[in-house]
Formats: sequence, structure tokens, C-alpha cells
Amino acid sequence: MRTALILGWLLLSIAPAYSAGPWYRGGFTGKEILEHCKESLNTDPVKDFNRGICVGFIDGFAAGHFVAETYHAFHHRDEKLEDIYGHLCVPENTSRGQMARAFVQFLQSHQDKLQLPAALLIEDALREAYPCPK
Repeated sequence: MRTALILGWLLLSIAPAYSAGPWYRGGFTGKEILEHCKESLNTDPVKDFNRGICVGFIDGFAAGHFVAETYHAFHHRDEKLEDIYGHLCVPENTSRGQMARAFVQFLQSHQDKLQLPAALLIEDALREAYPCPK
């Protein structure tokens, strides 16, 4: 996994900014990310690169969501974030592997949505797998 991260860092650091394609803007579709995340259910070390993409995608989403919530809570104290964006209620002790499994289950059971951006689908998957208490 460390090798995959180093390789990814190298690719990003040497790529010119003007060549940023749709992947840089979070352009994975549900179908594309499903292929990577299915590997996260595997224990074959040869599949580490795909597993790394999936876990990195989920971790990036979670970090971005946390930053957005924190920024909004600080700068817009008079507004309820839940009324604007909603809130994720993933339990604190949930592993990235558990989130990847929930994401794969969601994608496999919503085949009609696989052409949509994966960034939209991960949020739906986490809301379905970890509903907020009423």
C-alpha cells in the first residue's frame, strides 16, 4: 500500500496542472469506483493498488466532509448544517474497510446509478448503511 501511495504522489507531483483531467476533479463514476472497491473485499496482495484507490477515495471523501462541516459550523453558526447539507452518522469506530464494504453493497444494489459520479454515490451509501438516529 505504501508503494501505491508513493507512486500516486509521484504522479501527482510531476503532472503539469493544465493536464488535470476529470479524475482530478473527482470524476470516478460509480462503475469505475466499484471495480476498485470490489478489490477491497479481497485479501490478495496483488490487488493492493485497487484497494488503495478505493480506501483513499473513501478517506478523502470523509476528510472533505469533515472539513466542510467544521468550516460551515465555524463561519455560519446561526445556520443548522443538517438543514443545508445533511449529516453523516458513521460511527466513530467504523473502519475504512467496513465503509468500503457498505459502498460496494450499495453500488451492487443500485446498478441503475453506476453512471453517476462516485462522489455523490458514496454519500448516499454511507447514509443508507449508517442512518442517523431520529
